[in-house]
Formats: sequence, C-alpha cells, structure tokens
Amino acid sequence: MAAIFSLFLFFIVSLLIILSFIVRPRSVTIPIKFRHVFITGGSSGIGLALAHRAVSEDAKVSILARSTEKLAEAKRSIQLATGVEVATFSADVRDYDAVSKAIDESGPIDVLIVNQGVFIGKELEKQSPEEVKFMIDVNLTGSFNVIKAALPAMKAREGRGPASISLVSSQAGQVRISITLNAVS
Repeated sequence: MAAIFSLFLFFIVSLLIILSFIVRPRSVTIPIKFRHVFITGGSSGIGLALAHRAVSEDAKVSILARSTEKLAEAKRSIQLATGVEVATFSADVRDYDAVSKAIDESGPIDVLIVNQGVFIGKELEKQSPEEVKFMIDVNLTGSFNVIKAALPAMKAREGRGPASISLVSSQAGQVRISITLNAVS
C-alpha cells in the first residue's frame, strides 16, 4: 500500500513539474518602434516613466491626463530629455465623450496603456462614500471608458502589426484593508 501511495505521489509531483513548464507565462516583447503608444495617466509617475521609455524606443507617444499644467510639465520633461515632442490630451477618464474625443484626435493607436489611477489612503471606516465612488469611477469606469473608446479603431487598423492593450496597477491598488472588530459583550 505504501509503495502504491509513493508511486501515486511521484506521478502527481512529476505531472505538476511538467505542467509548470508547459503553462508558465512567458514575457512578450512588443515592438513599438514607429508605432503609436497612447498612455493614460501619462503626466506623472508610472505613466510618465512609460512615456519616456516609449519615446526612447522611437514610438510616437500620446499622453492623457486631467491636469493641463501637469501635461505641459510632462511634455517639457520628455522634450528636454529626448528632444522629441509628445502629443498631450487633457480629459477626465470618467467622461467617456471627452476620452473618446481625445482618442479620435490622437490618431490610430497601436499600443494602449491604461495607467490612470487614484487611491485615497485611509482606513475604510474613515473613507466617505464619495471618496470610494471617486476611486471606482477613475480606476474601473475610467478604464472601461478608455478601452471602449479606443477598441473599435484598434480592431479596424490594418497592416500595422499587432495591437496591444495593457492595464497598469500600482501597489497602491493592492493595499490590504484591515478591519478590526471588537466583540461587544
């Protein structure tokens, strides 16, 4: 009986090892040289860093954010660092019509990076319903609006190589919320 169990266990472990090589996700490099990369939340943080990187790889870059001042600062930063001018679009991702207009004006998109995001770092019980709604509207509904606005033209483009959509999340989106409950006797 122990021999059968050992053989069964060996078989299961071997199968899991083999499956780990077959199913393992592999990184994919998407060439962006001479392609249009559109980045939401592109005026600061991860989005701005991605814009710098895409420009350095000879991509045509468009960035979208709410603040025209931060967009102008980001555009200057990229131009000073690379000598390349990026297109900027001011729109709130919660506003589908504004996002759709910006995407239409930017031209055909090859790589869409959905990067906008907000996080109000408070304990759950101290967050107002309006603050929670704001985070959901920007992070979730905003992502839907951007993808919905860009997708038809991305699907219709021909002869431009593969189209890609990437959704970015920071660690702020993965913060654990602790709730302490005191027992009432």
